[in-house]
Amino acid sequence: MIGLYPAIKPYAKHELAVDEIHNLYIEEVGNPEGIPLLFLHDGPGKGVLKDDRRLFDPKRYRVILFDQRGCGRSSPYAEITNNTTQDLLADISAILTFFKLNDSLLFGEGWGATLAVLFAIQHKEKVQGLILHSLFLGRHRDLQWQFSEHGGGAQLFPEHYDAFVQPAKDHSVDAILSAYGELLLSDNELEKMTAAKAWLEWQTQIGNPHPEYRHKIDLIDADIAQCMSRLQCHYFAQNCFLVDDHINDNAIALSHLQVIMVHGRFDIANPLAPVYALYQCLPLAQLMIVPYAGHFDCEPGLMDALRNATEVMADIIDFRREQ
Repeated sequence: MIGLYPAIKPYAKHELAVDEIHNLYIEEVGNPEGIPLLFLHDGPGKGVLKDDRRLFDPKRYRVILFDQRGCGRSSPYAEITNNTTQDLLADISAILTFFKLNDSLLFGEGWGATLAVLFAIQHKEKVQGLILHSLFLGRHRDLQWQFSEHGGGAQLFPEHYDAFVQPAKDHSVDAILSAYGELLLSDNELEKMTAAKAWLEWQTQIGNPHPEYRHKIDLIDADIAQCMSRLQCHYFAQNCFLVDDHINDNAIALSHLQVIMVHGRFDIANPLAPVYALYQCLPLAQLMIVPYAGHFDCEPGLMDALRNATEVMADIIDFRREQ
């Protein structure tokens, strides 16, 4: 086990107003003269964690991390107004402009990997390369996999699924998301908190095959639980504000990029097969499949693979610079 780099504090912090409502929290760590990399966290709604800074060699990278709209230290907290995929992509562009970066690496985990790929498709001239952890393709069938009674989650964890769907009148994905959407906006604090906990318990259940990592759900602050569940439900109810199969239909736009994909073989939330299919379409891509791992980067196997991916990508960028 290699583990993470030592704990590090930001050398700079910023606030960036991106519209009349939202202000983003941004921090920089590592080497100000290093390889520029923008970190895109999981979610929607998770926010940046201290250990996220530790995936990168602080001597080689200039890492820019930010809390996406409505979560973490960005404000207003848990706000879903003006909070769409298109808004988040515009924020990435605004951040790169703020730092006067013509191009940079993008590192994305889960939902953040979705944003990284979408941004690279839309602005390929601004991206040097992609590191994608547990990529979520944001398709209708990916949501069916997570929430349908015929999906992989329900088939593997039927008793947990039965508890999760209790608030819904039927087991259709629309009914489940509608029921949770109402509860998570309820004026009844007990109802709202109960729904938030049930939502995160289901996401944790399908995210990892190892029970020893699921206890982390009990450590999540009540406000964070409500924020994550509210934003995720908001996005999923709108099919992530995406045209179905948008990434696959536009994969050719990524063909010139260096891409490193890291995925746990037993990530039930974001299964491997769709990622493997995309990998086969990208001539410069590398895929690191981590045996026995699920979705969470706190697992030792994933942690080591992600650190290795950042080192491999730094070598690629340094080699390019020397040419």
